[in-house]
Amino acid sequence: MARRASIARHPRTGISSGAGDRVVKLLAYGFLSLLSLLAVLPCLHVISKAVSAGNLVTAGLIYFWPRGIQFNTVEFVLTQTPFFTALKNSLIITGLGTAISLFTTITTAYPLSKPSFKGRRLVVLLYVVSMVFFGGIIPAYMVIRTLGLIDSVWACILPFTIVQFNMFIMKTYFESLPESVEESAKIDGAGDVRTLAAIVLPMSKPVVATIGLLYAITYWNNYFHVMMYTNSPGMRTMQLYLYDIINNGQAFAENLFSGWDTQGNAISPHVTVNGIVAAAVTMSLVPIIAAYPFIQRYMIQGITVGSVKG
Repeated sequence: MARRASIARHPRTGISSGAGDRVVKLLAYGFLSLLSLLAVLPCLHVISKAVSAGNLVTAGLIYFWPRGIQFNTVEFVLTQTPFFTALKNSLIITGLGTAISLFTTITTAYPLSKPSFKGRRLVVLLYVVSMVFFGGIIPAYMVIRTLGLIDSVWACILPFTIVQFNMFIMKTYFESLPESVEESAKIDGAGDVRTLAAIVLPMSKPVVATIGLLYAITYWNNYFHVMMYTNSPGMRTMQLYLYDIINNGQAFAENLFSGWDTQGNAISPHVTVNGIVAAAVTMSLVPIIAAYPFIQRYMIQGITVGSVKG
């Protein structure tokens, strides 16, 4: 009886606070479930079309569950389209670009985090100005062309060698580290490079991992710069590969109509234009899905890592 009497009730509705909390939780869970469905159902639709029978895909009878499961379309995408070439280019650009960008960002942010660095304010101001004002696409293209980097991996990496916003996040994090640790290292005879490598970076693993993830996402999703700076089909990345697949439906339709692939083998009747697009999109998701369990916690850390007090 005493426990029931202690439950507070709203003066107008008469609903207890505990019941009100449960109602709010139910509404929140219902809303989040709806958002999850909006994100998951399109993926299920594409995956189902990729592995369903060709006649059902053409007739528009595939929704969120595969019917007449077959893998001929996936095999066609892997063997008759430059999927692995695009995947290789994306992995090279993402891996090499992320490593270079992390190096330049760390070596820039660390000196700028020290008040004793001469000309610190001027350099920071220049980075702020370059972040706010961009010269434009044409000057950037002229620089890349003048350097002779058109149609090369470096043309897709150099424009993102350092992103000012990421550099400022790392600089702010370095400023939040206790100075006593670095002073102790210097007393023991460590120089700036050794202090950075042996003391600062091990203490900064969350921000380094988060910034590295941001760079990797930028390189992986980059579409516009790759389209602008590359010409040969051998330099196509995964994003341009998907663009070509989606917009070359007529060419695929002609090949499918002939019934023979480029190697003289008969094409399965299950392979359709819509199925090819769905299979290409599905296979492009595999690297992201495979990497997600390893980067999930860093994605969560990235939400708050830039809010540390400088």
